[in-house]
Amino acid sequence: MKHLSLLFFLVGLSVSALAQEVVIDTNYYTPPSQRRRVLTADPEDNYNRQPKRSTRLYKTDNELFRQLKEVQTWYASAEGGFRSDVSMLDNSFSGLVRNATQTKANWSVLLGYTFRNAWAAELGYAQAPVHLNITIANGANPLVYTYQNSGNGIPLRLKRRIGSGKRSDNGTGFWLTAGAWLVPNGNVQMDDFRLIGYISRNRGSRTDTLRLTNATVTSSRITGLAEAGIDYSARLSPFFELGAYVRKYWGLGTALRSDLLYTVNNTSEQRAVVTADGSGWGFGIILRYVYGRRHELKHNRVD
Repeated sequence: MKHLSLLFFLVGLSVSALAQEVVIDTNYYTPPSQRRRVLTADPEDNYNRQPKRSTRLYKTDNELFRQLKEVQTWYASAEGGFRSDVSMLDNSFSGLVRNATQTKANWSVLLGYTFRNAWAAELGYAQAPVHLNITIANGANPLVYTYQNSGNGIPLRLKRRIGSGKRSDNGTGFWLTAGAWLVPNGNVQMDDFRLIGYISRNRGSRTDTLRLTNATVTSSRITGLAEAGIDYSARLSPFFELGAYVRKYWGLGTALRSDLLYTVNNTSEQRAVVTADGSGWGFGIILRYVYGRRHELKHNRVD
């Protein structure tokens, strides 16, 4: 009985050994030149190749933004440039007096509104004095007297975009402008002058005494300006625009007036009047900051 039990135990042990599969990695013992390369993909590499969340969101925002159309904007702008003033003289006293055109710097700040990138309106404050010039002949050194009003102005301007450029949806392009100013001239103290000179026509002849006096005043009333021009604007970023302008101004009312009296030997008298109303030309640059806007969805055409 003991022999039978031992026999069954040995038979069972051999069967169990045959049932187990022994796997031996012979690659370790293979020479280096014959080894198989067993490489797998790095899971972190797949993660790095996936687009980042911020990039996906940026692309999504751009796609959404392209579906929007800018219909209204609100902006603040600053302008700087030069403006010319032309005075009017009705009597030069045979070339003794003339009026030279003055070109001076000016600036303004405005608030504006645009509708569908086609119409715009602006209102603001300008520092653009009206000048009156009197130049008196005096050999190689003429005497120059220049007067100006307070310089305050309140411009109101309407604009219409013209043309249909590729970037017209964001306001870039040319604009026709027209507007009007209120000009409170202010109570500015003027320096009047009195000049005296002597002249003799021939040697030994009588010497004549020449006198020229001037009185200049500013208008106590509010005058105005009318303007027309053309602007060009370019959108630099979502918030900033850079532009340039050329404008023509027409004075509405006399802002400055000079009364000249010319006498010879206190007997012969001639009078002249010089006036200035702000008529002239202007040019300069514009910088705008867009602080508000409204959009609407674009309507895609379906064929």
